[in-house]
Amino acid sequence: MSKTTKLACGLLACGLTFSLAAPVFAEEETQAPVTETVAPETNETTETTTTTDQATTAEESTSKAQLKAVTAVQKENVSFVKDATPAITDFVTVSDASTTLAYKAGTEPKTAVAGTFSTTIVATLADTTTQEFIVSYEVTEPTKTTVKAVALATEKTNVTTEINEAVKDPSKFVTATAGVTLSFVKAPVVNRLGVQTVTVAATDGTATENITASYTVIDTTKPEIEVYEDDFYVGLDEDWYVEELVDATDNSGFVKTYFANGRETLDTSKEGTFTVEVIAEDASGNTSSVTLTYTVVGEDFYFFDAPVVNVAKTTATDIYGTAEPLTTVFVFTEDGDLLGMADADENGNFHIELEEALVNGQTVLLGSMDMDTGEFSDVAEFTFQGGTLKVDPVDTTKKPSITQVVKKAPVPVKMTPVAAPAKATTLKELPKTGDNSSAGLIFAGFLVSGLAVALLRKRG
Repeated sequence: MSKTTKLACGLLACGLTFSLAAPVFAEEETQAPVTETVAPETNETTETTTTTDQATTAEESTSKAQLKAVTAVQKENVSFVKDATPAITDFVTVSDASTTLAYKAGTEPKTAVAGTFSTTIVATLADTTTQEFIVSYEVTEPTKTTVKAVALATEKTNVTTEINEAVKDPSKFVTATAGVTLSFVKAPVVNRLGVQTVTVAATDGTATENITASYTVIDTTKPEIEVYEDDFYVGLDEDWYVEELVDATDNSGFVKTYFANGRETLDTSKEGTFTVEVIAEDASGNTSSVTLTYTVVGEDFYFFDAPVVNVAKTTATDIYGTAEPLTTVFVFTEDGDLLGMADADENGNFHIELEEALVNGQTVLLGSMDMDTGEFSDVAEFTFQGGTLKVDPVDTTKKPSITQVVKKAPVPVKMTPVAAPAKATTLKELPKTGDNSSAGLIFAGFLVSGLAVALLRKRG
């Protein structure tokens, strides 16, 4: 091989070595293109250098595009309420603090009018390159808020009222706001139990509002019991019903009374002193009770001795004598017809004037009664004979040992066939014979008839 040939081969080997190393050096030199000068006669070296320059340029373009995409992103569906003040970041999202945003001159957003508009945003990146974003946005009318008027009054809940108790204040059913006056459109119904409704008018002087409120009528009040007498006398085997002993009332208007022991009548089957409980119950089941004391007596029972006739003073038309003080003395025929009566004074003295004179041989009965208490005496019997008076012996039957005193009872022994009044009378004195008071005569008739029957039963 000649010297010329060896030199050419050496130069070629060096060129190939540098060609292979050039890309590596280009990477390490911060992407600055590297150009290696080679001998003009070597074509392979020139081709390698051109390829390296193209790769470097493409790589730089890709890095810049990625930086722009990452640092600024346009938002979608941008919307504002009319007259709002938008921020520029409402249109574009920036993830790199070195990126700045600005509106392109003449495209600043306006929100004075509702509609769809657009604005242009210019983003300046860290490498001083820029991007433009054309962003659409919508301006809407503000939502109108409906202001609810304040109610003049509101319904109360769980309202109850007692039956038959009038309610005059509408505020029992509704609550009024300040300065509001209430009145009933129609008065509430309180005469029947259960759920009811009432309408209340509320006015502030300008506006008026009707409020319908619910309420419940209840009955929690117990019946009231009036006792005619809680310590009284009755005859053996007499029928006394509860209505003859007490009177019951209730605010509901309905009440029933009955004996707690379930009997229909008072137990008068044997003589002695007993007690009985009376129950009063209304429609709602409210109950009241009282306990009564009563004494059952036989037919020969009496409260005080028979009147005593003053034989010396008595004539065919005037009967004198003594009886229980402050009682009324009666004179009856043997058939029970009333011949006359008079009051005994505080000393027991009495004088009975007869409208019809006694006839010779006529027998009459004499007895007395306390008209306030219904207590009565034993029976006295006498016969008028030719201007003189024959007095038969007074019944010597002993009074039973009874310590109770009847204070304001009805006639204690219910006489048959005439029934005694249920309640004690306030009548202090019966009318004298010939009195024109019809009411007094009627009442006297009941008591006198009852006493006559009692006297006749005792006499028999």
